[in-house]
Amino acid sequence: MKRTFILVFSLFCAYVPTEVTAEEVSGLYSGQVSVADQTEQSRKSGVRDALAQVLVKLTGNSNIMQVPGIQEAVSNTDNYVAGVGYKSLPAEQGEPAKTSLQVSFSRQAIDYLIRWAQLPLLPSDRPKLLIWIVRDDPQSGRKFVSDQTLPEFTQQFEGLMQDRGMPYRLPDFDLEDQLSLSVNEAWGLQEKAIEAASQRYQADGWVLLRFFTTATGEARGAWMYQVGDQRGFNDVRAETTGLFVPLAVNGLVDSLSAQFTYIPQTDTSELVVQINRVDSFSDYQAVLSQLQKLELVQSLNVFAVKGDKLFLTLDIEGGVDLLESALARSGRLENQTSQAARFSGNLEFDWIAK
Repeated sequence: MKRTFILVFSLFCAYVPTEVTAEEVSGLYSGQVSVADQTEQSRKSGVRDALAQVLVKLTGNSNIMQVPGIQEAVSNTDNYVAGVGYKSLPAEQGEPAKTSLQVSFSRQAIDYLIRWAQLPLLPSDRPKLLIWIVRDDPQSGRKFVSDQTLPEFTQQFEGLMQDRGMPYRLPDFDLEDQLSLSVNEAWGLQEKAIEAASQRYQADGWVLLRFFTTATGEARGAWMYQVGDQRGFNDVRAETTGLFVPLAVNGLVDSLSAQFTYIPQTDTSELVVQINRVDSFSDYQAVLSQLQKLELVQSLNVFAVKGDKLFLTLDIEGGVDLLESALARSGRLENQTSQAARFSGNLEFDWIAK
């Protein structure tokens, strides 16, 4: 069979420490939105919102519904729905009770839409981020934001990150954090200090978000991140703090996701992958399971087993570089591929048994 190889040298190839593993995100084909009631009108509106939420999670683009043709393509939401359910939410003080509409969508239908529209796809194996948040308050001064210091902010932040399907954690803010990173160093975006303080958490990357509120109530701030060798920075302004959070989160996640997405190809590329140190049948099963769950892998075939070496052919989409990074980031495979072998479409990894 003639082999073609798509070598797309994307930002995803940035160095990632071998002891760090990405996090497999679940629930990407399910959406959850608040609705006023359980009427048909509310259900239809809620399903549309939930479908938009799913497409944003899968593509990593908060503006995906503005892509030409998408609104028309999803106008009949029944083509994509697999199941619908309702859940009552606890009423807040002085507020009426709310209802949550939970919608699961057909993976096959959604994947077909993404390929038909040539939308970007963000794999479910996503980087886990360590996020430092600093607030400069006129009364109390600069402080790190945590669940204890500003719970309403962190709750809103958490909900938005969950909606985007992006795993993260906040620091512990214990004595070790206090000694390794001062609030002024964080506010000053001192990258070396932030990087040093973040090392203990073994995350895939770190984010620093800072903000303050003006005398007129306007919220201003900026975010900066480092994932591997890639960095990003942007300023954010909003009329209120409540509006600032979604602007900051969506801008941040959009920027990060752009480094990890790929456009699914109509034609796939075939390459050979050699896995060493497959010492048992359970290792064999684990290797196949690890490969089969990657969205990049369309099909695989085991064509040889020699001692502890397993040889497979994979049909992939998105490029060899993305597959190589995804396998290394899994934490179960250590890359042993030479540069010459890589350019001939052959990858070699050692299996890390657990």
